[in-house]
Amino acid sequence: MFMDILQNFKNGLGLKRKSLNPINVVHSYTREVDGHWYLSKRVGNRERVTFDMRLDSEKARALMLCAPFYMVCDRLGAMASRGNVLVTDADGNERASSADLRKLLSTPNPLQTWTGFIKQVELQLSAFGYCPIALVRATATSTPKAMWVVPAERFKMYGTGKLYAQYEAKDVIEKATIRTGMREDEVYTLQPYEYCLVYNSQFIIQDDKKHLIDFITPSDSLSSAVSNWTAAMAATHTLLVNGGPKGILYSDYTDEMGNSQLTRTEEREVMDRFQQNYGLVGQDYPILVTRYRLGWLPLDYNSDQLKLPETDERATKAICNALGVNYNLFDDAKYDNQESAKKGTYQDIVIPDSKKICEALTRSICRQGEFITMDFGDVECLQKDRRAMADTISQAANAYGKLVSDGLITIEEARQELVEYIDIDPASPLNITQND
Repeated sequence: MFMDILQNFKNGLGLKRKSLNPINVVHSYTREVDGHWYLSKRVGNRERVTFDMRLDSEKARALMLCAPFYMVCDRLGAMASRGNVLVTDADGNERASSADLRKLLSTPNPLQTWTGFIKQVELQLSAFGYCPIALVRATATSTPKAMWVVPAERFKMYGTGKLYAQYEAKDVIEKATIRTGMREDEVYTLQPYEYCLVYNSQFIIQDDKKHLIDFITPSDSLSSAVSNWTAAMAATHTLLVNGGPKGILYSDYTDEMGNSQLTRTEEREVMDRFQQNYGLVGQDYPILVTRYRLGWLPLDYNSDQLKLPETDERATKAICNALGVNYNLFDDAKYDNQESAKKGTYQDIVIPDSKKICEALTRSICRQGEFITMDFGDVECLQKDRRAMADTISQAANAYGKLVSDGLITIEEARQELVEYIDIDPASPLNITQND
């Protein structure tokens, strides 16, 4: 019977010469006493719901299948995209002579602006702990023509096996590659000037012949949370779509005649009459006819027993805790709590990550005297701190001004105290005298 089903399925697909691999289409079967194989579940593809989050390929799959994991990482990327990118000198003043670099940062590649580019970089930093960036440039010192975020699961970096006695990257890193096809051997080897690497995790060099450089990140610990959420959603989908077991068929013969049933001809006539009068065009009528007398006992279940909100909340909290994000960003917390969560996320994650990104890009694409920075002054939850600081500076200035006017301290002493509040050089009095 098993081989007959496969043969019929193969013929229905028009496969004449090539055999069909049953492993790809059969997920569950049982062997009966008569020696035949019988399908016991269904035919078709079924997504694997377990994850080993220590592997980059599994993290990439989790981003596609686990909504809470993608939601948290995407939120961090969206928050990072609020930052304005600048090219400055060593004193923090914007450089007017770096037009080519500002143009590159404004449009890193033909498909992305800076907003989309930095969002993708931060998303990969959150999910993988590192983000490789490919640089398209003519020479090792020229300004790149484009920058592309490389999917982390396609990037590999290998060490030389020498680490603690070295002080230059070329003596530690042997090569970096990008997998360009489906096979592991379809790779492109990058030159050192063709990529830069941003990471906010710990790195280790595997103790093997290849000396693969790996990164340890908090998301490595999320195998259980991601697997549990995905398995719960898959089971929920099956129950909600297929309804689970809807009822029990049982024999309903109560007369003394016993098995009084329709003949095969009578069964066919009743079926044809149903389909002719009530059937849909091109489809079978959804009611089947049998020759046997059967009863139906419906089974009901309470969907609340599935604990879906609890499962979703538990997984989201586990992911937030691992990535250091305040869960109030994703629940129905009060406005003040959400604003506090946003502020903490910017200060603890987004802004530190943006500094790492800017430092990596500065080392890789900037000329001497050029620095890439990001400014988050337009973010609403951070502006409250600036207003509070402005009020504090104003009060301090008024207080020290009164002390100067009363002759209790000098202007130089007042400026020395104001260094704690604003960025000034107390050694440069700007030609202000005591009489002024």
